[in-house]
Amino acid sequence: MIAIVGGGVSGLAAAYELAARDIPFVLLEASGRLGGLVHTERVNGYIIEGGADSMLAQKRTALDLCAELGLSNQLIAAREPRTAFVLHRGRLYRLPSPSVFGLPITFSGVLGYRLLSPLGRARLALEPVVRRQPTTDESIGAFFRRRFGRQAADRIAQPVLGGIHAGDIDTLSLRTLAPRLAAVEARGSVLRWLRRTVVIDPQGPFRTLASGMGQLVDTIRTTLPMDAVRLNCRVTRLRPGWRLETTEGEIQCDGVIIAAPAYVAAEILADVDPEIAALCSQTAYVSTVAVALAFPRTAIRHRLNGSGFVVARKTNKLRITACTWASSKFEGRAPEGQVLLRAYLGGAHDPDAVNLSDEELVDVSLRNLSKVLSIKGNPEFARVFHWPMAGAQHDVAQSARVAAIQRRLALHHGLFVTGSGFRVTGVPDCIFDGRRTAITAMGQI
Repeated sequence: MIAIVGGGVSGLAAAYELAARDIPFVLLEASGRLGGLVHTERVNGYIIEGGADSMLAQKRTALDLCAELGLSNQLIAAREPRTAFVLHRGRLYRLPSPSVFGLPITFSGVLGYRLLSPLGRARLALEPVVRRQPTTDESIGAFFRRRFGRQAADRIAQPVLGGIHAGDIDTLSLRTLAPRLAAVEARGSVLRWLRRTVVIDPQGPFRTLASGMGQLVDTIRTTLPMDAVRLNCRVTRLRPGWRLETTEGEIQCDGVIIAAPAYVAAEILADVDPEIAALCSQTAYVSTVAVALAFPRTAIRHRLNGSGFVVARKTNKLRITACTWASSKFEGRAPEGQVLLRAYLGGAHDPDAVNLSDEELVDVSLRNLSKVLSIKGNPEFARVFHWPMAGAQHDVAQSARVAAIQRRLALHHGLFVTGSGFRVTGVPDCIFDGRRTAITAMGQI
């Protein structure tokens, strides 16, 4: 039997793979629900995402899993216009379309990029003549400054890539989080390569499920044996011989897949391999908050003609880091005549936000959004989702750290790790890594 520690997306994907191959397993989840950062609530006709709201269509692993589960007819694309904005000095600037990570892939996109000053656009246009860097990892911030200029780093990379990962672009790894950009530089100009190779999906880059991302979690759960899933079962220690100490007693197994955060893995593995535990404890995490606010459409003056905006931190005093116009982005997220917004706070630049009360978080979000979107009155209701220590920060040392962990794991027959604290980020990659890890584990038992 294989024990899977952690019932987030990676752990669920591993469990699904084992169940499909009739391999005995037990899935141990410390909380009272499955899904991790995928969490959907359905309230009074609203579909409210607490965490991830969509999947990248370009990465087929999530869509392929949906097809296996019979959910393909439930996949929906973002509504038109599929436009995102950056808030810079109190004003919303449209990101060019098409673009990749906010980088325009047409000459007209560069010339008309009003988020940047004329000097900033000129510096961006000069990217093809920038000298290549030796093939070593560097931070996202260093890469953008070197290839595209300081304005591009502050007004594109920080709000877009820093916002996605709730992190500091001067510590986040380019090679881990934007590997395409890292690989392209070896071939020459990044912008030229994007122009030549990027294929634009006519339905946009994102897909979600009609009933919310939680539908994926619920459907996977139906494929797993009922007695193989144990909620509210926290693993406290792993002993040699693969004896798991849990809050429900000891479990003996033939192999272990740890799909929990890296700092949890560090605690679990302390007695098995202190060196692996020490390496796991070095992965930094940030805490974030999502605040969902519901309004009548008449309360908001802004047209909400797009998917939302991210905040350029250096030129704005707002505490929120981004806002998704959920009811504009995807169909069916709010009843007719109503609007659903999701504001985000916390991350590397605001670690204390997660400790604020729900009332304080709603108040901050409302005050910030009212300035940008011209909102009158209070929300009809609000829902706050706290995510303490939930965002793994893949810094420039992450690749070497994971490689060292893998070398040590190779000494322990039947022991594996998977998930966002290690090799991957995002729903599609977590699905891929979870399934691949399960297949590898099967070969060792």
